[in-house]
Amino acid sequence: LHGKYEADLFIDCTGFGSHILEKEMGSEFKSFKPWLPNDRAIACNLPYTNKNEQLNNVTNCTALGNGWSWNIPLWNRIGTGYVYSSDFVSDESAKTEFIRHLGTDEVDFNTINIRHGIREKAWVKNVVGIGLSYAFVEPLESTSLVSTHDLLFQIVELLDRNNYEVNGFDIDAYNFTSRNLITHARDFVALHYKLTSRTDTP
Repeated sequence: LHGKYEADLFIDCTGFGSHILEKEMGSEFKSFKPWLPNDRAIACNLPYTNKNEQLNNVTNCTALGNGWSWNIPLWNRIGTGYVYSSDFVSDESAKTEFIRHLGTDEVDFNTINIRHGIREKAWVKNVVGIGLSYAFVEPLESTSLVSTHDLLFQIVELLDRNNYEVNGFDIDAYNFTSRNLITHARDFVALHYKLTSRTDTP
């Protein structure tokens, strides 16, 4: 973000900061907290102890007492973490539970505050937010990857179909379909928690 730029259309892909869509254009952030209580994550990297057995081509998600843990085997390490709600467990207790799950505390832990939600509008004047600059749903189903892909294709198709001429109706329609896509993803993830049969923890 150095100097001045002129363009007919700007795509804000500045991530969680949403430097153009939220900060410059004033598209207000609306939290998903009522639907998705998980607002924290503890992340770390594990070394392989037996790469032949541990390097699988899948991501595993394991339900723990106050959320869920991911396990992603990468070529030279295992990325893992614990997503949980600070409404039901302290950061210290969650870390203790995660260490018990991992079986080791000899790694560097990083606590992340999850800000999941959506900006009021994806498209304001000549700015369109794509990806994290527009919205974020809890990472349980990797919905950010799908929504980024889908919203990019929507705007490309809209511009191509209209020969790069857009009007207020086009922008309103894009905002409507974008919001529907994200809120359906939010509800899909929320159902994982609502429909569980577990009753062992709040």
